[in-house]
Amino acid sequence: MPDSLPSSTTASLSSRGVPADVRERIVASTVALLWDHPLRDITVKTIMAGTDLSRPSFYLHFKSIPDLMEERLGELEKSLIEATVGWLATADDDPQTLWRALHALVLVVEPNGVVFRAISEAATVDDRLAETWTQFMGQWDTAVAARIRVGQEAGYLKDVDPDLTAFALNRMNAEVLIEAFGRRPVKDSESIARTVHQIWTSTLYAAR
Repeated sequence: MPDSLPSSTTASLSSRGVPADVRERIVASTVALLWDHPLRDITVKTIMAGTDLSRPSFYLHFKSIPDLMEERLGELEKSLIEATVGWLATADDDPQTLWRALHALVLVVEPNGVVFRAISEAATVDDRLAETWTQFMGQWDTAVAARIRVGQEAGYLKDVDPDLTAFALNRMNAEVLIEAFGRRPVKDSESIARTVHQIWTSTLYAAR
């Protein structure tokens, strides 16, 4: 997990120096396909057919479809960090701070659940995406375990195993949010946020 938040400034060019709107159209076409097709069945031809761009132009912006998915996951990770830093980077003992973080996290995942589902499913058959997904989840495990230790040292979080608890809570989050927002019809985000928060709170915080 990065030590500081990434910049939230929107640039007109991507990190590769290409027009951001062109990249966004390619990504949007890919995401639209993911609702009805597994990642392994999507080709550059079908992606570009959903845009008004030529097929070869894909390679001006991405090296491959896994490259596109990794870049999108990285962008989403920045948004997730911004959403949760209020809890992860503080020693605040108020469970409402955790609520605000989890609620914001759910709102980031809600419109992007199909991306997380596609990568997590592809990770079972694609070595590259398997490593990407493992690293992504592992960073959250490290960050949450460290935050649990902070709360335990301050005396307001339960005496649980920080590493195993972080692992379990993060895998629960991933499974629930992918199921809720990675398939249609999507679930109600407020209900999902309340449920996830209740599980995290009952696991970590002593009754008040």
